[in-house]
Amino acid sequence: MLELLFLLLPVAAAYGWFMGRNSVRAEQRKEQEEFSRNYVTGINLLLSEQSDKAVDLFIDMLDIDSETIETHWTLGKLFRRRGEVDRAIRIHQNLISRPSLSVEERQHAMYELGQDYLSAGIYDRAEQMFSELQQHTNYQSQSLQSLLALYEATHEWDKAIRIGLKISRKDKTVEIIIAQFYCELAEMQEEPAQTLKFYGKALKHDVNCVRARIALARWWIGQGKHSKALAYILPITEQQPDFIPEILPLLRECYDGMNDSEGLVALLHDIVLEHPCASAVVMLGDIIARRNDVEAAEQFMLAALQKSPTMKAFHKLIQFHVASADEGRARKSLMLLGSMVAEQLKQRSTHRCRHCGFASKTLYWHCPSCKTWGSIKPTRGLDGE
Repeated sequence: MLELLFLLLPVAAAYGWFMGRNSVRAEQRKEQEEFSRNYVTGINLLLSEQSDKAVDLFIDMLDIDSETIETHWTLGKLFRRRGEVDRAIRIHQNLISRPSLSVEERQHAMYELGQDYLSAGIYDRAEQMFSELQQHTNYQSQSLQSLLALYEATHEWDKAIRIGLKISRKDKTVEIIIAQFYCELAEMQEEPAQTLKFYGKALKHDVNCVRARIALARWWIGQGKHSKALAYILPITEQQPDFIPEILPLLRECYDGMNDSEGLVALLHDIVLEHPCASAVVMLGDIIARRNDVEAAEQFMLAALQKSPTMKAFHKLIQFHVASADEGRARKSLMLLGSMVAEQLKQRSTHRCRHCGFASKTLYWHCPSCKTWGSIKPTRGLDGE
């Protein structure tokens, strides 16, 4: 009896293997049939122009494994770039919920989900994701940068400064942005002492911060301290010459307040020679016309235009010609030409972002288009400075 039992054991094992194999095959056939049905349904939805439902169905059909994980990353980023953030969130939430994901893959999914929340304006959840990820070495840098963008968007300047200081330990270029955050804080203060304090901190992080220097110069002009104001804005002519048109009225106010007209003329001559600027040419032309005569101003403007032609300087030259012309058809023609040039100047943008090309008639310290700090400057060239 025992011998028979031992003889039957291999048969029983073989039968069990055979039945198990058939069971697996049946399960596989069932899955394949279900996949085929879903696939056909997806194709029909596409053909009936219900692409949204079709995409959702195809996403559900994708099993998450080592071979398809990259497809999920690609799909999520694609949906986020297209503005379909809800779908991107769904994909990345689905990834995070899978226990089979490795630690690195889970962190990647968390980072992508944080980016989804950031794009959707769900800032509290985005902050939660990035705050957790900054504790992990692999995603610390990216998470800090994302938190910086988040606090910029929510105007939480104190938090933005704290994150910026962390980033600056490895990347000193962020110091320029930290200075802008301190300027934002300064503009929110009601107490003058606090305002001055934050502008001072801005200059500690970026000694060339034009925004802080202009604000401090205006403050000291208001206090009648023109020499102190001049000390803040005079370095801009060498450090950031693109901003000379912005500070010329303040420079004139400072020199007038100090009764130093010769100092202003000398400075304008230096600017015209070293950093050609239409606004400086026009200001100096007016001074020459008052001190000498219109003809001398005309000669100066002609020489300046030959060196650096601009519509603004040309318009001033026309005004000088009108002032010196006799009554008659020629003078009327000059006046008509002057009004046409003035109208053209009104229609031109006066400032442009050096990063994305955004144009405006206003100086923004934070570009509304590309969100870059300090990139908008006075326009250069024929239509500008």
